[in-house]
Amino acid sequence: MPALNPPPALTVNLGERGYPVYVGPRVLEGLGALVEAHTPDATGCVVVTSESVNRLYGGPTVESLQRLKPKLVTVPDGEGAKTWDQAGALIGGLVEAGMDRKGVVVALGGGTVGDLAGFAASIYLRGVRVVQVPTTLLGQADSCIGGKTAVNLSEAKNLVGSFHQPSLVAADTGLLGSLPRREVASGLAEVVKHGVIADGALLRLVEERSRELLGGDEEALAEAVTRSLAVKASFVEGDERETRGLRVCLNYGHTVGHAVERLSGGEVRHGEAVAVGMDVAASLAVNRGILPEQALSRQRHVLSGIELNTRVPGMDARELLRVARRDKKAQGGQIRFILPTGIGSRPVLEEVPEAELIGALEENMIE
Repeated sequence: MPALNPPPALTVNLGERGYPVYVGPRVLEGLGALVEAHTPDATGCVVVTSESVNRLYGGPTVESLQRLKPKLVTVPDGEGAKTWDQAGALIGGLVEAGMDRKGVVVALGGGTVGDLAGFAASIYLRGVRVVQVPTTLLGQADSCIGGKTAVNLSEAKNLVGSFHQPSLVAADTGLLGSLPRREVASGLAEVVKHGVIADGALLRLVEERSRELLGGDEEALAEAVTRSLAVKASFVEGDERETRGLRVCLNYGHTVGHAVERLSGGEVRHGEAVAVGMDVAASLAVNRGILPEQALSRQRHVLSGIELNTRVPGMDARELLRVARRDKKAQGGQIRFILPTGIGSRPVLEEVPEAELIGALEENMIE
């Protein structure tokens, strides 16, 4: 078995479905050794990546995986690739590549590629293994672990999906230097989310080192990614399939966030939309008396420090409400929100009447 160097930054402990997570610069160079070590019976692999990521990292990835005779399948760039039709096309690509049940799908890209490739792997031949190699901060700090895979329908995001844990995660923070500043800021929104719901020290890290993080400092980014994933892992380990009311806390900011993202037609990035959603949820919590006003002010200060807007963009509040009603947390037509209770404190899930939500949206709306 090839030597593993460096050791994993953390392990997601899920019994036989558990897996290591490697974080740091130059992790991609050793990807082949890691995949061979953790899937020693692999008969081959298919690298799934987007067209733009392929131009940057497809070559080095395929080279690292040479012993597994990799095939390459590309999918379109952007959230628009996360569709039922694209999932079908990708599965066709796996068939063409001759992948069998002991093959491994390597998802190389951002959250869209991770979701799409993970979903295809979960249903191809009733499930083949997947390795997540996130190339964006959003992917590295959040979506690469937890096993949630999905595609979007025209009605809402992530309506068709499955739980399919990866065999390992390789997050090369050295790749983040190629990201535009706006993409780094978007990814940091999920880091802030994890800080607010579980780790005050992580929020302080973003607060105190925002300039370094936005500037692509490798050490600061590696620390933020590792701490952020540790928070997410703790929720996943306690509630893998979101049946115990724990993992749902990770959706803080996403009810309104997903609605904003969808109605913007892709103009608002995921993390930017989540920042808006967190502000609306925190405002609701303050109005209900379960969150101190100073906690909302601090959250706004931290988000502003990483160049994220917290005001609802010029959209119709009732249209946002219509989209939010399709959120997976809704029950019986009632919208349920993850509401924060303090910095680093576990949030709560509560129903929010339409009038109260419309009031909060209009109060936070950009005029």
